[in-house]
Amino acid sequence: MTDTPDRDAAPTPAPTPAAPPATPAEVGSRFLRYLPFITIAHFVIGLPALIASLALAYFAFVQADATRKMQTGGAMPFVTFGTSNVDDEGKADISLSLTNNGVGPAILGPIEIRYRGKAVANPIALLDACCSKGSEATALSFATSPSTGVALRPGESLRFLGLPRTPANEATWQAFNKERWKMSVRSCYCSIFNDCWITEGMQGLPRQVKTCPADWSLYREDAGKRLAGTR
Repeated sequence: MTDTPDRDAAPTPAPTPAAPPATPAEVGSRFLRYLPFITIAHFVIGLPALIASLALAYFAFVQADATRKMQTGGAMPFVTFGTSNVDDEGKADISLSLTNNGVGPAILGPIEIRYRGKAVANPIALLDACCSKGSEATALSFATSPSTGVALRPGESLRFLGLPRTPANEATWQAFNKERWKMSVRSCYCSIFNDCWITEGMQGLPRQVKTCPADWSLYREDAGKRLAGTR
């Protein structure tokens, strides 16, 4: 028996042709379209790690800065200038000194002494300017000590000029006892960490500087020249 086609049945639809493969240009266009979303997703995923890294870096910086300040403060010198007219035994002796009242060693740098606004270069020049006449200071007996390039321990004093009272120098001693208050003394010193300060007079607080000045009119003691009679 032969099957007869049903004329009333719907015709079988033709198969849909397959879509052609995407071209490289289309793939690139789709990637660029979604690139902002991909970037935002990566940023959101990595944001906590970035915040944690920044926080750790900040805390490390704060800790390092605090450690440095503790080290600096624990070794900070505090040098002051002082003058007296008696020694430890109560004898008449005028002295000019630098004292380290800090908690760390002080490396003494340059020192400048001015009398009535004029810088003096050495002890004899100072005594000549304030208290002696002509070359009388070269015949005086006085004590001196280098005041630059010296390390002072905490609590230690350096007497860089001392004039004991004697019958031979009575006039000079009395003049020095009066005129020493008219001197202007400033010095620079540094810590073992190369932090430096300048101190001026007896009451001023030290002022921190990057390095000790190189343009001061330096006061220095050259014992060799003094003993040779060349000041």
